[in-house]
Amino acid sequence: MRIRRGMTLVEILVALVLLGIVSGVVMRVVMRQQRFYQGVNQILTQRSQLRQATSVLPIDLRSLSSVGNDIVVASDSAIWFNVTVGTGAVCELVGGVGGSAVAMPPEVLYSGQSITSWYGYGMPDPKNKPKSAYTVYIYDDGTELGNQDDVWQKYSLVDLTVDKTKCVSQFAQIQDVGKDRPVLTLGAPLTATIAVGAPVRITKQVRYKLYQETDGKWYLGYSDYNATTSSFDPLSPVSGPFDPYSSGSGTGIGFRYYDVDGNEIASGAGATDRARIARVDLIARARTGSNVRAAGFQNGADQQYKDSLAVSVMLRNRN
Repeated sequence: MRIRRGMTLVEILVALVLLGIVSGVVMRVVMRQQRFYQGVNQILTQRSQLRQATSVLPIDLRSLSSVGNDIVVASDSAIWFNVTVGTGAVCELVGGVGGSAVAMPPEVLYSGQSITSWYGYGMPDPKNKPKSAYTVYIYDDGTELGNQDDVWQKYSLVDLTVDKTKCVSQFAQIQDVGKDRPVLTLGAPLTATIAVGAPVRITKQVRYKLYQETDGKWYLGYSDYNATTSSFDPLSPVSGPFDPYSSGSGTGIGFRYYDVDGNEIASGAGATDRARIARVDLIARARTGSNVRAAGFQNGADQQYKDSLAVSVMLRNRN
């Protein structure tokens, strides 16, 4: 019978040493790959938040009318303004000339035309919306030929209801019968020169601001004006986190304002200067939550990755 020899102690020790070396190399590669993917994920998340901040705000800013006093506050870290939430035209003076309510066409017409539009979420729910937080601008053509006496008359929105019996003669197609017509009850009587066909613009006041959350981090926040409390609702984060607020050039979210000639308008300007704003520059700065090792970045050292993104928004309605 042949005797089968096993491994000697030296052979076992050599095998274990080699296994340990190979395992160590493999683990180092795995850990490097894990750190690399974690770093890349942090950088991608950071950049997506920068893009979020610089894409959401311009949508609201472009429709502003600085000359129409839509900008209420313009600081280096916050901007308050009236954003358009609805447009339309007067199709009936409810109560006649001198009344305090107007009706607008149905939101969806059978002809395919869109005269009344509500942006973002459709017509505000009459039961749930704080209606007095909305402002209504109605174009007043005046009495003179030309536009020298034309103005946008400003009214507070006291109530919003719907009525199927308004504007029936203008929209008499059978398919439009029975559709809801928005009726806006205003806080003051209409001027005598506002007529059927006058354009209507509905706005609400909103605020974007760099603020510190309870987690200690800084975010770009958004809130609506609440008419019940006569103040803004608590800020909700839109994107972030960003670098902390600083009055210098390194702030997480920074706003700068310029007139049509490119002259900078100081932060916190009064109403007269705010009416001259023609361009708003926004810059967002952020850094990763932890250190990142990336080729070509800080000579490969483990450090927080810093990045920034800037956008310039030209206002459509300006001096």
